[in-house]
Amino acid sequence: MSLAPPAASRRLIHHRQISCQGFLREDGLIDIDGLLVDTKPEPLQLLTKSVEAGEPIHQMRVRLTVDKNRRIVDTQAFSEHSPYPTCREVETSYRKLIGLRIEPGFTREVKRLFRGVEGCTHLTELLQPMASTLFQILWADSDFAAGEPGAGAHRSSPIGGCHALRTDGHIVQTYFPTFLKDSVS
Repeated sequence: MSLAPPAASRRLIHHRQISCQGFLREDGLIDIDGLLVDTKPEPLQLLTKSVEAGEPIHQMRVRLTVDKNRRIVDTQAFSEHSPYPTCREVETSYRKLIGLRIEPGFTREVKRLFRGVEGCTHLTELLQPMASTLFQILWADSDFAAGEPGAGAHRSSPIGGCHALRTDGHIVQTYFPTFLKDSVS
């Protein structure tokens, strides 16, 4: 299914691409790599440089290394393309994420840590879809989520987290009835 056709004639003026990938490491940890790229279809003159059409204005990367308890054990941030040379000065601030758990309240804590001049808007924006990517990985790989075979399905379960997976809905009632029994006891 595609989006409805635009209501009026239009032209592209900005393109933001966000990509997140998850990798299982040999040491049992997970790396989540996030990438944000902003481009314009026309050349742009910034204060400190010119950017050709289609070339990155922003190209920012974050890598979160996470353990089986969703705790961040390492992080790296990179500003590969940025409008100002000083943008790179904030990269090491993202080491403050080490020790945090990716759980409810994570986004609120990220906003507190990196608000205003304490962070980079673009690097900070990457963290929410990266956290969501981790939950996709944990839901798909229950062994990693629990640290033992077959026990992780409920630990990082999206049950109750969206309309389709509501506990009184057809999908949960039909395909996950054991979850309902476990949640009652």
